[in-house]
Amino acid sequence: MVAFSRLSAGFALAAPVLGSVVLETVKSVPSDWKLVKAADTSSTISLSVALARQNLDQLEEKLLAVSTPGKETYGQFLDLDDINEQFPLADDAAVVSWLKKNGITKIHKEGGLLNFATTVGTANQLLNTTFSVYKSGSTQKLRTTKYSVPDDLAGSIDLISPTVFFGRSNAARSAAVRASQTTKESSGKSSDVCEYITPDCLKEQYSIDYTPEKSSGSRVGFGSFLNESALYSDLDLFTQYFDIPEQSFTVETINGGINNQENDPDGEADLDVQNIVGISHPLPVTEYITGGSPPFIPDVETTTDENEPYLQYYEYLLAKTNDELPLVISNSYGDDEDTVPIAYATRVCNLIGLMGTRGISILESSGDSGVGGACMSNDGTDKTEFTPMFPGTCPYITAVGGTQDVPEVAWVDSSGGFSNYFSQPSYQSDQVETYLDKYISASTKKYYEQYTNFSGRAFPDVSAFAGSPYYLTYIDGELGLVAGTSGASPVFAGVVALLNDARLRANKTSLGFLNPWLYSSGYKSLNDITSGEAVGCQGDVEGAGVIPWASWNATTGWDPATGLGTPNFAKLKEAVLAL
Repeated sequence: MVAFSRLSAGFALAAPVLGSVVLETVKSVPSDWKLVKAADTSSTISLSVALARQNLDQLEEKLLAVSTPGKETYGQFLDLDDINEQFPLADDAAVVSWLKKNGITKIHKEGGLLNFATTVGTANQLLNTTFSVYKSGSTQKLRTTKYSVPDDLAGSIDLISPTVFFGRSNAARSAAVRASQTTKESSGKSSDVCEYITPDCLKEQYSIDYTPEKSSGSRVGFGSFLNESALYSDLDLFTQYFDIPEQSFTVETINGGINNQENDPDGEADLDVQNIVGISHPLPVTEYITGGSPPFIPDVETTTDENEPYLQYYEYLLAKTNDELPLVISNSYGDDEDTVPIAYATRVCNLIGLMGTRGISILESSGDSGVGGACMSNDGTDKTEFTPMFPGTCPYITAVGGTQDVPEVAWVDSSGGFSNYFSQPSYQSDQVETYLDKYISASTKKYYEQYTNFSGRAFPDVSAFAGSPYYLTYIDGELGLVAGTSGASPVFAGVVALLNDARLRANKTSLGFLNPWLYSSGYKSLNDITSGEAVGCQGDVEGAGVIPWASWNATTGWDPATGLGTPNFAKLKEAVLAL
């Protein structure tokens, strides 16, 4: 169980109740969060009970069976009915009865979640806890550090959220970073096709000379969190500027998400949709806007919750039929792994794995903090350590790192490394072992062992442009330059969409979970990035740990800076059609 740094002095939790079991606990809150006060018991709080799924011990075997080329079961994906039969949810009758006995009668089921609103007082009694207001900077959240459920329900409930998930005061998402607010009007049409990163630049660098069929069945999706919404008007400007035929996108809202067409202040969603369309036009694109507003507390300052609601997002997607889902989905948000409770991270990772069994490729930006930003443990010891990023550390996701320059080298801020939560999956063990044996010196490896977990899931898996020469992107009607692995993930997703198009037109299945293929043979069709380095742990974040010489070098084969490499579509297309 993950533990955090020292708890601010303050309100004690309720004493254990006979017949109850502690479901989640953290030793203390993250060091940048301070206890303000106990929450007003008359305030309203919204909670979600995540029902346990059965047979998850068989998930990895099933996922690899349908995702590993050469196996007889390759491409024999499950549908929603198969998921519910092979990995059924726990019966919710006893859980619903427990809630109703405590006065909670309005319960809404969304996939594997039971969602309800109640008062803080009722929630305190229900979970044998004390919810309090915590603050970090200008951000406030309603959280606790331990909660319990009746012992006869412990096997039916994975977790209840939001409870012990604090995260960082500013979610460590791979956010679109404005590299510049102004560009030359001629930039996108310069004789130097890669003066900036444009659709033409990407197609040249990644050997893309291919026109997909809109009706082939290949579809692309991307997630938007933290009140981000892609603007139709910005996509119109983008397609006009780069002479791409007009294209729109559909929007689905989740968990109270709002399709705000007034502005996209951080530019994240605009970058996602423009990079996808720039690569994969005219394939259909869907944006999934997930709300994550916290409970409203009338007697304190406005509370903001800046951690991504992965749980609601993936539960919503998993509850759809295969025909309703895109075949590849890109996400550009993440948190320091140790700020995510391990029960929550495990639940979300399993949901991603279940998506993979259905032939859906889930891609995630690896992050923009290099070896690490915080570089300080959350177990109360304040131990300096490298900082992996979740959900890129989930072994069932394809994490996309970053490159820069032409020819490409590793982007200095590309996040990568090794998970402290998830063990190293078998599909990548040979490649990672080669890196550790041949491409990192014995002295460096020995020095790093005190800061990282070389037996953990290694990430990223692949990479694409993230840094200089920067993405030309329309944000709120203005053309500007943007950087980040949040640009790399949708680009790679666009490439996967083209590969799916080619396979579907050849009467083959979608690619599904990519990693078993990428690590076994697909890497041969990537551009191996062997120069540059990703750095971190330099004390750039206030209160962060400092680790001298912390960096990952790009090398032959897999490395923690660029993964297996960047796409070469011409080679990839030939390879996937041979599967």
